[in-house]
Amino acid sequence: MGEGDEAEQIRRFYRERFLPQNAWWPILPHAYLCQRQRQRRIRQCLQEIGAGSFEDLRKLRVLEVGCGGGSNLAWLVEMGADPTELVGIDLVPERIEQARQRCAGVRFLAGNILETDVGGPFDVVMLFAVLTSVTNAETKQKIVERCLSLLRPGGALLFYDLMTRREDPGTPNYKKLTYAEFEGYLGGRRPRYFKRDYLRRDVAERIVPLPRVGLFAAEVLQAIGWFNIEATFAHVRV
Repeated sequence: MGEGDEAEQIRRFYRERFLPQNAWWPILPHAYLCQRQRQRRIRQCLQEIGAGSFEDLRKLRVLEVGCGGGSNLAWLVEMGADPTELVGIDLVPERIEQARQRCAGVRFLAGNILETDVGGPFDVVMLFAVLTSVTNAETKQKIVERCLSLLRPGGALLFYDLMTRREDPGTPNYKKLTYAEFEGYLGGRRPRYFKRDYLRRDVAERIVPLPRVGLFAAEVLQAIGWFNIEATFAHVRV
């Protein structure tokens, strides 16, 4: 399968199966908990790479690959980022239209990161839940290399995805990464991991809706990690 065919297969999967389910709509307990944890890790990573002040954030140039409806970039704008310094790209044009309606001023592009001029260089490139939708290892390698190439010296790739410690056969539309596979795409760079970072969906859906204490209790349990899944956040410096 060529890269163009694979890109079209991913678009079709999201249009026909992923988007209609609204599985990651933030009003849902698990999705909301995951969004809060992702934002917490983004903030932590920005601090670790030296972008912890309002002034730093205003100057930060950020690209999100697979930006979807733009929620991560919109949150950065709420935090104080300059929207004119932010770029989002996604394969699915309908998601880009949603993003444009959500966050004015950000440059949103519908297209393939391997074929589209997104500008740059960037201080941060975010790659969240993208590589599991790409089943071809050569294409994954190209995506990661492209992301790294768009970073200025000292910049950081922020990464999140579902991982596995052993090889997983996956499906025609979805395949988890092993840690060894991901590290192999980084050209010898060492990632800073936050492993097993998200609470299991069934546990989150029982606890988060509890009156008054639900979200707090779920976040404490998530921090302990007993019922977490192999959902991993990482950042990589160049």
